Amino acid sequence: MTRVRPSGLYAVLGGQEIHVHGHGRGYVTVTGPGGPVRHEMDELDDFLSVKTFATWRGGTIAISAVEGDEAGFFTNDSGLAEREGLAGDTYDGWRGAAALAELTDVDERVTSIHPRRREA
Repeated sequence: MTRVRPSGLYAVLGGQEIHVHGHGRGYVTVTGPGGPVRHEMDELDDFLSVKTFATWRGGTIAISAVEGDEAGFFTNDSGLAEREGLAGDTYDGWRGAAALAELTDVDERVTSIHPRRREA
């Protein structure tokens, strides 16, 4: 099965993409062995925004978390929400969880948002 990465921010450090724990003006924090580790923006090879979408049971979902063989998601598809009994509403959308094996058409959109890259 293809690896499914949750939507979010990722720091590229030494060629590795690491999910960002938090960020502020000019820095990010990533989870290290002893807890959060701060890295200045200038230390990063890149800073990425990842948005991952998929089809689940006939509806489009946005992947918000992945743990083990399950994905947490959000959707604005009211038909899917009604069919599957998802928690949420028309104004804020619905959320749920799906087995990774049930996802199709996984589409990961990656954009560099590093301030150095945007200035160039």
